[in-house]
Amino acid sequence: MTNEAASPPSAPELQGSRIGIYKLEELLGQGGMGAVYRARSEAGREVAIKVLLEGRATQPDVRTRFQREWSVLEKIVHANVVRLIDFPRSKEGPLYYVMELLRGQSLAERLEAEKLPLVDALTLFAELAKGLCAVHEAGIVHRDIKPQNIFLCDAKEAAAGFTAKILDFGFARVVGSQITGSGLLVGTPAYAAPEQASGDKVDVRVDVYALGLVMYKVLTGQHPFSTDDQVATLGHQLLSPPPPLSWLDEEVPIALEALVLRMLRKRPEDRPQSMREVEQLLAQFAHADVGEDSPFEDRPSNPIDDRYGPLNPLAERLVNSTLVKKGFRREKK
Repeated sequence: MTNEAASPPSAPELQGSRIGIYKLEELLGQGGMGAVYRARSEAGREVAIKVLLEGRATQPDVRTRFQREWSVLEKIVHANVVRLIDFPRSKEGPLYYVMELLRGQSLAERLEAEKLPLVDALTLFAELAKGLCAVHEAGIVHRDIKPQNIFLCDAKEAAAGFTAKILDFGFARVVGSQITGSGLLVGTPAYAAPEQASGDKVDVRVDVYALGLVMYKVLTGQHPFSTDDQVATLGHQLLSPPPPLSWLDEEVPIALEALVLRMLRKRPEDRPQSMREVEQLLAQFAHADVGEDSPFEDRPSNPIDDRYGPLNPLAERLVNSTLVKKGFRREKK
């Protein structure tokens, strides 16, 4: 790479500058760690480039997490996962990586504007399950599946008018890696599985849970647990059963409601054990009337004993003391 500055300025000031062979033309968005720009290569190719913010570049843990993003994306090639194009080969200069430029809107933006028709929702769920299968088969757990990290790319040729792409692998981890000990949340509280929220070891089933929450939001227009208080959200994730989807929208097919509620079981062993299993169940809906051939005569319900108890001793003490203060649990005498 050439023309790499020693240290990039703050995000808004980067517009119009060059990083490597790319000229940054428009700021598309900025988070706590990096900023994403529409950029153009010297050959004229339009791309998206994510740059680590200058104020964060001196923090070793942030640099490591940022580098992990492109090392993870490098392992995954799938139509429903954003595609990595380039990354710096030199240790000198700013940290950045280059992705395909996506045109459309996030799922979060779409849901704010309108509710998806059921047939489009099923298409979305199938594409997300396929993308997450590819992520998991590459040995990766995403750990931050949420509407903001799902992009609906404009696709006029597609029946739904979009193709879904999974974004943002900043919290991703290798399957089987130990994630413990601190009781600190990694990910987004509203979409964190109970074992993730309590700091226990996680595996691909946290993505099953998070996708279940996304499906719940898409089908009903509401989130079952999210509040303005993150601690209260944590308490609901560990202890509160989600309201049946049919309470919010009686048009949700029984079998689909049953799948979502199963994906949202508190204990990982009670959920579908892989995203491939979820994909196969969703494929059954795609080839039949989703209201027919249900194994349920009545609407499914959650078991009353569906609770999650943290497995990590330190996390258990932290979680219990926090939930006692919030009134979710009584203090032991």
